[in-house]
Amino acid sequence: MDFAEKIKKLRKEKNLSQEELGKAIDIPYRVIGFYETNKRFPQEKETLIKFADFFNVSIDWLLGRTEIRSFSKDGSNIIYIDSEGLSQEDMDKIKEYASMLKNKGR
Repeated sequence: MDFAEKIKKLRKEKNLSQEELGKAIDIPYRVIGFYETNKRFPQEKETLIKFADFFNVSIDWLLGRTEIRSFSKDGSNIIYIDSEGLSQEDMDKIKEYASMLKNKGR
């Protein structure tokens, strides 16, 4: 999935129109449309930061440099690798198992 597809998917996950997203991150909605159709790409790092902060994802993920969608403070970000398609119940089981393994040696 490229940058354009990711931005569109993230926007739809939040049930936002291009106009609503544009207002939220102070980018004209037409520019959002250009990004989503691969007609333009952000030229300034501040634009990438706006997207990453708003959607709580890493810039590296947006740019396709990693499969890790976001980084968590508790170190559980490994769970986000190849987790697409897993149910929330499956994700909870993985977190529980990872926590058990982490605490096993203590």
